[in-house]
Amino acid sequence: MAIVIALILGLLALAFVLYPLLRRSEAKSSADQVAPAQVELREQARAVTTEGQETAAKVALQEVELDYQLGNIDEPDYRSMRERYMRRALVALKARYDQEQALDEMIEEQLRSMREQNEEDKDDAKQL
Repeated sequence: MAIVIALILGLLALAFVLYPLLRRSEAKSSADQVAPAQVELREQARAVTTEGQETAAKVALQEVELDYQLGNIDEPDYRSMRERYMRRALVALKARYDQEQALDEMIEEQLRSMREQNEEDKDDAKQL
């Protein structure tokens, strides 16, 4: 009887451990069939994340500057931390710039297709 209970508890523990892994693989397979609206939501979330990273780096820079001015950190530590947070801020700024460029390109492409459609509609109207 004790062996059966131990076996059942072992299987439950195994299921508990494997469930997140199985769920993650199902999510990946369903992510392959993503609708365009979901892609847009992902891009918006990525932009928010980039803005968050940029803000966090700026806040960290301000905190390091304040700590240095208060004498809480030494100059070598201040310089290394300042450099690290400056890099993070620059990476976030570059990522935001790249996202904005991609968005601009997408808008331009949509405008081109709308203009072409408008010209085709005008040509069709002239033929009638």
